[in-house]
Amino acid sequence: MRHSAILLLGLSLAACGQSEPRSTQYFEANIDEARKVVADCRAGSTRGDECTNADVAVQTVEGRERFKRFLGKD
Repeated sequence: MRHSAILLLGLSLAACGQSEPRSTQYFEANIDEARKVVADCRAGSTRGDECTNADVAVQTVEGRERFKRFLGKD
């Protein structure tokens, strides 16, 4: 009984680490966090869909900022 309780606890904790990656929209709204994730991805400490979503968000936000500057709406 004790071993099964420990196994169940271990599986529960392992499942917590496998959450859904944050979306591109989330990272667009939290651009500083997106930049940190991108830096972590480039350093190799973070991997997966979250890297892609953060990178797309950074590119999108920076593109919008460049376009605003181009139009003189800075």
